[in-house]
Amino acid sequence: MEVREVREVVAALARDEADWKGPLPEGPLDRHLDSIQRLALVVAIEDRFQVCFEPEDEQRIRSVDDLVAGIMAKLEVHP
Repeated sequence: MEVREVREVVAALARDEADWKGPLPEGPLDRHLDSIQRLALVVAIEDRFQVCFEPEDEQRIRSVDDLVAGIMAKLEVHP
């Protein structure tokens, strides 16, 4: 799976699970998503990609780019 495809899936999940409107946010996710939205998005991502983010993984995820990189790393896919 390519980075572009992962971003598209993340965008769809953000719309469906976190009630996000518009394009994926730029910058820190905490500025755009509350804790419930962020949790819903992470759970949906884990389910969709069959991965599990550990608490230390989640601490490193600050932006959509970090999230996509984390998914790619869990899938062992390198851009």
